[in-house]
Amino acid sequence: MEADKRSHIRFNPEGLAAHIIIDPPPPADEIVIDGLVVDMSYSGIKIKLKQPFGQEIDEAELRISIILPESGVPVSIHGRIKHFHKKNECGLQYAEHHTEEELDNLMFECVKYAPDPADE
Repeated sequence: MEADKRSHIRFNPEGLAAHIIIDPPPPADEIVIDGLVVDMSYSGIKIKLKQPFGQEIDEAELRISIILPESGVPVSIHGRIKHFHKKNECGLQYAEHHTEEELDNLMFECVKYAPDPADE
């Protein structure tokens, strides 16, 4: 089995909804795709989409909108699509302009919703 080369540990906040929002150049309309977070880390997030993207968006800037599970605070993270896993799953990398504090706040609340590996 190939060793995991990730620099950040991933966890799965069960049942966390996410919305991917793409703002294409005018005159095109905003594209919103709903999904569920499969896993996330300090560098990115994998989302299982409720429907596949209808067009090619590999280089598109996008926003990931999440409502934090405990506080109900909406969070918007900017990023890019890193890769597609299946037709309806994609890995997104966070944009570099996010501060460590912004990501800490997101991770702190979401990690509480990840199942404990010791319970599995």
